[in-house]
Amino acid sequence: MNYAVIMAGGTGTRLWPMSRTGKPKQFHKLVSDKTLIQETYDRVKKAIPEKNIFISTNVKYEEEIKAQLPEVPAENFIIEPAKRNTAPALAFLAAQIYRKDKDAIIATLASDHVVSNVDVFANSMKTAFKTVEKYPDHLVLVGINPTRPDTGLGYIKMGSVRSEIDKERVFEVDKFLEKPDLKMAEKYLQSWEYLWNAAYYFFTAKQAMNWFKEYVPKTHKIMMEIDALQAKGGNGTTATKIKELFQKSVDEQFEFAVIEKLNPKKVLVIPADLGWSDIGNWGTLHDVLSENYSSTMISKGYHLDVNSEGCLVYGGDKMIATIGLKDIVIVDTPDAIMIANKNKAQDVKKLLDKFKEEGKHLYL
Repeated sequence: MNYAVIMAGGTGTRLWPMSRTGKPKQFHKLVSDKTLIQETYDRVKKAIPEKNIFISTNVKYEEEIKAQLPEVPAENFIIEPAKRNTAPALAFLAAQIYRKDKDAIIATLASDHVVSNVDVFANSMKTAFKTVEKYPDHLVLVGINPTRPDTGLGYIKMGSVRSEIDKERVFEVDKFLEKPDLKMAEKYLQSWEYLWNAAYYFFTAKQAMNWFKEYVPKTHKIMMEIDALQAKGGNGTTATKIKELFQKSVDEQFEFAVIEKLNPKKVLVIPADLGWSDIGNWGTLHDVLSENYSSTMISKGYHLDVNSEGCLVYGGDKMIATIGLKDIVIVDTPDAIMIANKNKAQDVKKLLDKFKEEGKHLYL
């Protein structure tokens, strides 16, 4: 049976000061009257039954998600015992679903992406599931046809065509590529061989367990111990033990812990035009919203402007007035205001590093 797991434990601080560790961007309304996680859930349920959609997160965000997605039953929450990286998170969710269904095929999908071509997304998911059925010992990805040179994303270089499923070509993956400089990103855009890596992964639960056993044996052993404890049921002492075990898992990204070690012939990708964005910074959000507006001045909240262009103003109840600005981002929250050059919006990380250096953790 097919399952989708929406990964909702990320902090998403690149949209500071709106997005914070306490309430990251997946829980905010950025492009519509729904939050990003609500939009994600709506498009995933076009591909598989709602009973097979799971949410992977940590205790910190559990109540927020239940409030935003009340239709998700409690048993469809996979609550990580502690905050760790994506490798232990995927190992944990794979073990949880494998216990329910030994023949499970799993899709892991981010909760904070924007996808405008929803029907294409659903069809790509269905094709990916069928590809895993045909190649059960493979990792299958849905890759994004790039629409601009982007230096903030990883890329996939496609190899030969392996198969055709539902009239969609399935390619072997030649290699994964790190975030490029602008010149290289422009080269990638000019060639059909390169895709953005959105980290949309499809695999059997059984094969995932095999990968962790082979490539991250310590984490696999811990997941088996946790699974045994959960199977017995228990009390607060058991929960504490599970948390202690989980915190000992190898704290790595799934890409480094597993994918880079796989036989390249066992990794496939399906290219898709999803109208996709990961909303990686305020500049990206401005670009996404500009597609739906006749003006380059984008604002939310109370805002008046005279002769400005290319700006994003994100406010609340306070009036924000702008005059003669160009390519500026203004974000107003109750306890912090950020004003930035739109083209330098990716440097929010440097700002957050300064907050940490100066001990201003209250604002993170």
